[in-house]
Amino acid sequence: MEFDIWIWDCTYSLLLNIFPMSRRPILAITLGDPGGVGPEITLKVLSRLRRNDATILLVGPISIYEEAAKSLKLKFRVNRLSSFALRLLAEHQINLLDIPLTGGTFKKGIISKINGRLSLESLKVAAYLASSGLVDGIVTAPVNKSAVRLVVPSFIGHTEYLAKVSHTKRFAMMFVDKKFRVTLATTHLPLRKVPSELSKSLILGKIVLTGEALRRFFGVARPKIAVCALNPHGGEFGSEEARIIQPAVRSARKKGFNVTGPLPADQLFYELFRGNYDAAVSMYHDQGLGPFKMIAFKTGVNCTLGLPFVRTSPDHGTAFGVAYRNKADSSSMEAAISLALRMVAKIRSRI
Repeated sequence: MEFDIWIWDCTYSLLLNIFPMSRRPILAITLGDPGGVGPEITLKVLSRLRRNDATILLVGPISIYEEAAKSLKLKFRVNRLSSFALRLLAEHQINLLDIPLTGGTFKKGIISKINGRLSLESLKVAAYLASSGLVDGIVTAPVNKSAVRLVVPSFIGHTEYLAKVSHTKRFAMMFVDKKFRVTLATTHLPLRKVPSELSKSLILGKIVLTGEALRRFFGVARPKIAVCALNPHGGEFGSEEARIIQPAVRSARKKGFNVTGPLPADQLFYELFRGNYDAAVSMYHDQGLGPFKMIAFKTGVNCTLGLPFVRTSPDHGTAFGVAYRNKADSSSMEAAISLALRMVAKIRSRI
């Protein structure tokens, strides 16, 4: 297989003046951890993507993508543009913004500081482009949080980083697979901290974001949303349901949302799987992602709600053990790119 990559040799300060108005959506795809499967699954999907679906911009060192292409036995031509010609973003090509690979060689299959730095550099550039309105959306390849924390110890994850960069106060993680959708009330917290983090306003905000997304992006005119209880049996063994979750559900109903709960999680996810609800709001990370990944381990997509731009990602990690062996499954990345394109199309149809 063969496909073209346009490479930009420039300083990031020139980015504000490079993009022409495009009738096609522009998606930036981040590098992810270069030692993981991100570059491989990205190239796998792009080698099959129709060129008129979108204008694609990869963000990362060309040498890493070359290494990934070699492992996949993919051949591609490189067209290097000088900085004065940057406005010629190629709509029918795969574009690439080359980040200099300095400070050493990236490490395959292990946690390393240079991998973390490259992951973060790619994310920073993509976040800038999206926050400035220069691209319509971002698809983020998987990063290793421990590697990024060797560079920025306070790094939590893509979701929190993009919300901070874009000054977004109200955001949520929604996991999507066909009609099985789960939004998390809390995300990356130790389990013992979840009860103290929950509040009526927090849960209400996640319900509202979920309902708005279902209407705006998924074509559900009157979405049915179920809300998980925190404790077993829907509140038999705790007070959070009566004190926090029920008031949030009542407030959501007053705002016009068709919402039910709190329901025991062991009941709720069965009902969601059967199609009796359009989405669920879970109280903590593993409560929602356990059933989701059982159903959609290879095809699930992580979507950030509330940002001023579209952001999706594959619902898996860096998979160091299979990196650069042509064994990585690209299904989730393909689903992430496809969902991003559909979401951007929905936004553009309203402009």
